[in-house]
Amino acid sequence: MMSWKRRACSGLLAASMLVAGLIAGPTSSVASTPAPSGTTTVDCTAREAADEAAAAELALACDRPVEVLSARTEYAQVVIDPSGTRTLRTSVAPQRVRRADGSWRPIDPALGIRDGRLAPAVTTADVSFSPGGGGPLVVWRQGDDTFTLTWPLGPLPVPDVVGATATYRSVLEDVNLHVTATAQGYSHVVELLTSQAAANPLIRSLRYLTGGDLRVERGTAGTLRLVDRSGATVAVSALAQMWDSSSDPARAGEVRASVTEAGVRASATSGEPATAAEPAVTSRTAEVVVSVAGNELSVAPDPTLLADSKLTYPVFVDPQFEKLRSKWAYSSSNGENNETSRARVGRQPEPEGGNGEMYRSYYDFNISGLKGKKVIRAEVRVTLDHSYSCDPTFVYAYRTSAITVSSAGRMAWKTRPLPATYLDSWEGNANEAGGCGRIQPDTDAEFVSSRLNEDLQSEIDDKSSTYTVGLCACNPSGEGESLQGRWKKFYTNQAWLEVTYNTPPATPTSLSTSSQACGATIGTASPVLRAYYGDADASGDSLVGYFEYQQLPSGAVVAKTGQTRPGNSYGESGTISLGAASEGKTYQWRVRTRDAAGDYSKSWSGWCSFTVDVSRPPRPGVTSSLYRNDGTAAGGPGVGGPFTFTAGAPDVVKYVYGWTGQTSPLTTVAVSEGSSHTAQLTPPKHGLNVLNVYSVDKANKRSDTNAYEFLVGSPSNPLAHWPLDTIDGHGLSDQISGRHLHSTGSVGWASDTRIYGESHASFDGSSYLSADGVPLDTSRSFSVAAWVRLADADPSDPDPDLPTANWNAIGKSGSKVSSFYLGARIADGQLKWNFLLPSHDVETGNTMVEALSPVALTTRDVGRWTHLAGVYDAHTKQVQLYVDGQLVRSAPRATAPWKANGPLVVGTGLWTVDGEARMTDRWRGQIADVRLWDRVLTWDDLWGTDSDEAAGTHELAGLLAPVEIASWDFNGATYSGCSPMMSATYWSQLLDLYGCEGRVEADQSVGYTGDSHDGNDALWLNTPQPDGQGSAGNRDGYAATSGPVLNSGQSLTVSAWVRVDVNRSEEQVIFRQGWSERGEGAFKLSLWPASQKWQFALFTPEFGGGGTWATAAADQTASIGDWVHVVGVFDGGAAEVRIYVNGIRQVVHGSGAVGAASQAPLYVGAGRPEWGYLEGGLDQLKLFAGAMSDREVASLHHTS
Repeated sequence: MMSWKRRACSGLLAASMLVAGLIAGPTSSVASTPAPSGTTTVDCTAREAADEAAAAELALACDRPVEVLSARTEYAQVVIDPSGTRTLRTSVAPQRVRRADGSWRPIDPALGIRDGRLAPAVTTADVSFSPGGGGPLVVWRQGDDTFTLTWPLGPLPVPDVVGATATYRSVLEDVNLHVTATAQGYSHVVELLTSQAAANPLIRSLRYLTGGDLRVERGTAGTLRLVDRSGATVAVSALAQMWDSSSDPARAGEVRASVTEAGVRASATSGEPATAAEPAVTSRTAEVVVSVAGNELSVAPDPTLLADSKLTYPVFVDPQFEKLRSKWAYSSSNGENNETSRARVGRQPEPEGGNGEMYRSYYDFNISGLKGKKVIRAEVRVTLDHSYSCDPTFVYAYRTSAITVSSAGRMAWKTRPLPATYLDSWEGNANEAGGCGRIQPDTDAEFVSSRLNEDLQSEIDDKSSTYTVGLCACNPSGEGESLQGRWKKFYTNQAWLEVTYNTPPATPTSLSTSSQACGATIGTASPVLRAYYGDADASGDSLVGYFEYQQLPSGAVVAKTGQTRPGNSYGESGTISLGAASEGKTYQWRVRTRDAAGDYSKSWSGWCSFTVDVSRPPRPGVTSSLYRNDGTAAGGPGVGGPFTFTAGAPDVVKYVYGWTGQTSPLTTVAVSEGSSHTAQLTPPKHGLNVLNVYSVDKANKRSDTNAYEFLVGSPSNPLAHWPLDTIDGHGLSDQISGRHLHSTGSVGWASDTRIYGESHASFDGSSYLSADGVPLDTSRSFSVAAWVRLADADPSDPDPDLPTANWNAIGKSGSKVSSFYLGARIADGQLKWNFLLPSHDVETGNTMVEALSPVALTTRDVGRWTHLAGVYDAHTKQVQLYVDGQLVRSAPRATAPWKANGPLVVGTGLWTVDGEARMTDRWRGQIADVRLWDRVLTWDDLWGTDSDEAAGTHELAGLLAPVEIASWDFNGATYSGCSPMMSATYWSQLLDLYGCEGRVEADQSVGYTGDSHDGNDALWLNTPQPDGQGSAGNRDGYAATSGPVLNSGQSLTVSAWVRVDVNRSEEQVIFRQGWSERGEGAFKLSLWPASQKWQFALFTPEFGGGGTWATAAADQTASIGDWVHVVGVFDGGAAEVRIYVNGIRQVVHGSGAVGAASQAPLYVGAGRPEWGYLEGGLDQLKLFAGAMSDREVASLHHTS
C-alpha cells in the first residue's frame, strides 16, 4: 500500500490527467495567425471559458477541447470538443475546492503556516494544527463555530512537517504524535515505538480534551460525529483502528514459489511500510475503542493486539474526523462493519483478518446534468490499490440501485444482490505486499462497453439523478466470488464516470413566414421562412435546417436544405420562390434541424401555413433610435422610446400596431397619404419584444405585418426600497440608498402577521413615516408598490369591520396635496383599492384621475395582506392600478403631470382644507415592502420570469414571489443518526424525528436514507428500508417542528417530493399544521384514502365554532412506489386553494378559502401524533409565505 502522500497525489494527478488529456494537444494554428482587420482576436492559449456558449465557440475556433467553467464543481468538470460533443467527468469524491474569490484550486493538503498555525493549502475542511507549545492540537472551523482538540499531557514540541503530516516527537517516552490533513478533514495518530511505550498507562486510555461550539457525539458502530449547536452533523469518524508494522507478504497476497525466502524478506523490507497516515497491506490491525464523556475524548488501543508477541513496532493508533462527502458504500457477507479506507471486493484473506467473508463495493455518480442528453461513449474508471494475485484477475461491474447509507457506510448484503445489471469486466493486478518479487504499481480498472452506454442512457431517459456501479468478484452467472485470487482493494476517492454526450437539437419553434405569424396572408411570392433553432448545447453548436413545403390541400411535398445557424438563435431558415402562379394560393411548411454531431431534432416542427396576395401594400418600415433590432439589448421594461413607421407606398393612410401577446385592442393612427409616424411606446417586458405593425391604404387593403423584433435590457432596480420588517435588521432603512424613514406618532412593529418570528411596520391611525429628498419625479413615468394589511376598524366588535373613511398607504407630497395617493378610498359608499392622481398642486379646482378597483372590499379583506401597485405611463398617459398582481383598472390622464418636491409619506397623504395643509387619511394596520421606480412597472416585474434563451429573458423573481420560510433537503442527513434537521433558510427551524431513538433499533419507524428523489438523502417513514437499517416498527413515525411555520391566515405554498409505498384505508399526510377542532386555522397536504388522490385543504374557522374546509384534489390517483412532486397553494387574493402534481395545475380547486392563523406545530409525515402516518419517503420539503403562480410551481418542479 502506498503512503498517504503518494496516494493523495496520485489521486489528484489522475483527476488532473483526465482533464488534461482532453484539453491538451498541439497548439492550434489559430493562436499564431494574425486576426484580419476588424475581427476579434481569439485567445487560443485559454483552456477554459466562462460558459457553454463561450467554450463551444473557443473550441471550434481553436480546434481543441475547452472546459466549461460554469459547469465545474467540486466533483465534476465538462469539456467541449471542437465537434460540439461534451464530456462529463464526475467523481465520487471532491477533487477541487472553490475559494472565496471564486477561483478553483485542486485539493492539496500540504501543510504551511497560516495565521500562526499549520494549515493545509486547499481542502474541503477548515482545519489547522498546533505549531508547538500550548493551545489546541487541532482547530476545526465551520462557519462561525469551532471545534478544538487538545493534547492532554502538556505543551507540544515544534513539529517536523513533511507534506500533509506534522510530527510532534517524544510527546512521551518512545511516543510520537502525528496529525495529518486529509482532503476532507484530518487524522491524529499516536505512534508507539517500543513495547515499553505500549505499556504506558497513559497510552492505554489516552484522554484528549475537546472544546468549542461543535461537540463530539457517539455515532453508530463505534464511530463518532462532530455536530453543531443544532445537532446537524459536520463531520464523522471512520471506524477507529490501530495497526502495526508487520511486513510478511503472505498476510495480504500471493507469494510466488519462484521468490526465495531471502527474496521474500528482501521484497518485504523494500516494500511500502506502515506509516502514521495508513497501514501497510501487510499490517496487523485491530479496532480502537473511542468514547466521549463531557469534554474528554478517550482513545483505548486494543489490549489483545498490544499483548501479542508477534506485534511489530512501531504501532499506530488512529481516530480521525472527515466530512466524508465521498459517495461510496460496501456490503459484507457476514454483516460486520469494517475499516473504510479502501473499497474491498472479493474474499478477504484469513491472515489479513478474514474469516471467509466476502465484500462488494458501490460507487454513486451524480448524473443529474445529463438529463435530456444522448450518450456517445461512457467509461467507469476506478483505481486499484492492491490485489491478492500477482497476475491479472477479474472484477465485474454492475449497475445497482442507489446507495442508501451515509458515505463509507455498510449496506445489508441481501438488499444489493449481485450480479445485477451487467456492465463490463476488467482484469488486472496491483500487488504491493511484496510476494510477487516486486511492488506492483497502482492501476486503473476501466469499464467500457456498449452495455454500459445503453444502460446509462436508459437511466438518463428515466430521469435518474445518480448512477450506481457495484463491483463484485462474481461473474454474470454468480460464479467465482470466493476465489481468493480475485481479492482486491480499490481507492474510495479515485472513481470516475466519464461520459461523452451530445444534446439533440430541440424541435424548432416560433415559425413565421416573411415575419408573419402562421396562417397569415403575405404580400410576396418569395417568402422568407424563419424559425427558432433551439439547442441546449448553446450557440457554439451549429444547426442545419431542413424544411419541407407543399401547396394545400394536397400538393406534393418539396424538401429543401436551409441555412446553417448557431444554436439558440432565431432567424432565416431559408427562402422559397413560388412564382406568379402562387397568387391566391395557400401553402404550408415545416422544419427540423441537425447539429454538428449528426443528431436531428426529436421531431419536425408543426406545419405553418400562409396565403400569397401580392396586390397589397408593402409592409411598413419600423425603426427606433433606442430599441434597435440589431441583437443588442437596450433600455429596459417600462422604459419608453420612439418607434417610427414608414409607409413604403404613397397611398398608405393609417398604421395599426401592438405588442405580441397583448390582450388589449391594437392601436390605429391615421396619417396623411404616404406619411410616416413616430409613436412613443413602452416595451412590456425584458428580453425579446415584438412590435407588430401593418399599414392600410386608401382602398382599405392591409399590408403584411412587420414583426419588429428587438431585445430589451434587464429591469432596472427601484429608486428606493423600504422592506419595513425586522428581517436582517431592515427596520426603516432604504435598502438602495440607506435613506431612513422618520416616524411621526407611534409607528410600532406588529409580530407574526405575515411571517412567524418577524414584525412589520404598524400604524395606529395617528402615526406615519416620511422621508425627504426621495428622487421620485412624478411628472414623468413612475411606479409605486407595497404590501398592505387593513386593521379591524372596530376592535371592540368581535366581527371584523371595514373602515368608513379613506386610508392612504403611500403618497408624495407637494405643497397643497400629494401628487398621488395609493390606498383604500370610499367611492359610492363602498371601500375600494385606489390609485388617485390630482391634476395640479392646488387646494381647489383639481381634476382627480383615479384607477379605482371595480370590486369593493369586504370584511374578508380585513387582516389579509394585499399587494398594491400604482403606475403612471407618461408615454401612453395611462394611470393603472394592480391588486395582487392583476391589472384591475386603467384610466387616461389628460392633464400634464406635475412634480411633487415634498417628502414621501407612508401611512398618510397630504390634503389642504380651508387653507390648512395637513396629513390625513391615516392608515391603520401594517405596510411593508414599499418600492418606488422611475419607470413603468410591467407584468414581468410583478410575476417574475424564467430563464428562456429563446425569449432572451433571465430568471427573475417577481414582486409577488413567495418568501421561502423553511426548506429541508436532507442532503447528508444519513450521517446524522436520529438528529433533528435544520431548515436551510434564514429562520433555521428544526425538524425533530419521533420514532427514531437509535438508528438501528428494531422498532425504528422514521429516519434518514440515501434512497431519495434527488440522489442525495431523504426522510423515510413507517416502511422497511432497502439498507436493512430501519423497519416499519409500530408505524407511528413522523417529524415535527416545535411551533408553527406558516401563517395559515395568509397566502401560502407547501411543496414536497413524496413516495407512497402502500395504499391504506386512512389518510396519509405529508404536511399538516393547525388544530381545526380548537377553532384555529389549519392546512394539510395528504393522500385521501377514499379516492387515493392527492389533496390540499385549508380550514377556516367560523365565529362561535365549527368551520369549513376548502379542498383541491389531483386529477388522477396516486402512483404507488414512485416519486412525485406535490404542491399545495392557498391564494388569499383569489380565495382559493390549488394543487399541482409534477408541476401541472390540477382541475379541481377549492373556492371560498379564507384561512386563519394557527399556533400548532408543523407535522411532517403525519396529521398528528395519533393518526395520518405516511408510509414511504419525503424529500425536498419547502414551505413559502405567499401563493406561487403556475409558472413558479412549474419552475420549482423543474429545478428540484
